[in-house]
Amino acid sequence: MIFLYYLASYEELCIMPRLKKPIDYVNVLRLNPKREKRELGETLHEQYWQWTRSLFLKDLLSFIQTVQEGKDQVGAAQFFGKFRAYSLEEFVYRLIRAKVSLSEPLGVYWGEKCPIWRGSREEYGMEVDVLVGKKLDGFVQPVVAVDAKVELDASRLKTSLASFLLLKRCHPHAKCLLVYLIEEVDPPLLRLTEPWIDRFYQFSEGDETTAFVESVQAVVKQV
Repeated sequence: MIFLYYLASYEELCIMPRLKKPIDYVNVLRLNPKREKRELGETLHEQYWQWTRSLFLKDLLSFIQTVQEGKDQVGAAQFFGKFRAYSLEEFVYRLIRAKVSLSEPLGVYWGEKCPIWRGSREEYGMEVDVLVGKKLDGFVQPVVAVDAKVELDASRLKTSLASFLLLKRCHPHAKCLLVYLIEEVDPPLLRLTEPWIDRFYQFSEGDETTAFVESVQAVVKQV
């Protein structure tokens, strides 16, 4: 999920990491007066701490499956969609933090902005799911940009492609990686995006987390 922000001036720049996290959705369920929702919340709470500690893909997938099965209890479609999407984002963020060796000034950032245009008094910044880069003036100068999709269909792929095109226009050497769980797009369309999306990783088909971590590590070693 990538969103575009307009920043009117340098003075208005601020750090905006992901404001609502999966644990917040879990706790809403745990505090619900309805027993079924509270029970779902407790189950998800246990599973959440399991995958955030282990960083095993199978634990994340079990958590997302429980969210899927409890869709009616979770609530509105938008709430349900963000719950799953932010969970995958957090997994990617934690995976890089734990598995990739970063030297200052590089860091890993979740739900923060990178600059995609800069004028004399104005800037445009784009929020990216996960970034590896250097923080400067409230923005992350990206070395690696990761977009995370639970389901990857043609529409979501086009959204990722457009966002990465904007990012690479300003940061041509940044590596753009797309992580997803469920493939709902024709393979030829994936191949057509390869000049602008550097690598694809399907975390649910075989465990591509190791290959993903190695790819990110290889990029930062060249910085």
